[in-house]
Amino acid sequence: MTVDEVTIESKREIYDSLPKLLVYMSIAVLIYLFAMFVFLPLGRGLVIGGTPTSTAISAIAILSIILLMWRSSREIRDICDAIGGLIAVNVGREGACDEEVEHYQKAVKGVVYVFVVVFVFLFIGSLLTEISEAFAGILLVIIFIWAVYTLYSSGMAISAEIEATANEIAGKLEKKIVKGTEAETEVEVEAETEAGYGY
Repeated sequence: MTVDEVTIESKREIYDSLPKLLVYMSIAVLIYLFAMFVFLPLGRGLVIGGTPTSTAISAIAILSIILLMWRSSREIRDICDAIGGLIAVNVGREGACDEEVEHYQKAVKGVVYVFVVVFVFLFIGSLLTEISEAFAGILLVIIFIWAVYTLYSSGMAISAEIEATANEIAGKLEKKIVKGTEAETEVEVEAETEAGYGY
């Protein structure tokens, strides 16, 4: 893809996906707020078939939030790809080749995914403690291990791009040095030729 194509496609994805993502996140926040501050206080002390009502409400809220985040995962991915494309065009090497765009997209996705998962856990973590504090703790440890791996992968993608950019800059400097040396040689040859004609 050309630079213009990457730019246009990236902006189109942002304009298309961002409003949908904001709607999904707003609904998730509302569900959380109503669950935590309205329905859980109302349900405390009530029991359904031996199961506390607060546990049932927490489970329903968690499933609803996870479903909304799953529905919004495509929008998050598209926005990350768009941001990665724009970074490749504006910050990266000349031409924005497909490999370069993929590296920046992978880096952006890794960082954003970690933030999103932590954000979701902030919501469902407090709801999970209503069901099982031990399970909430185990889930947090698993998320941390996944976050370390994901951030490492993102860092390696950026590292590969930095190395490629450094090689490109080194190649340009080498060409300039070679051209400068050739120009100096030509001047020396001309000077020697002129000196020879002087005799």
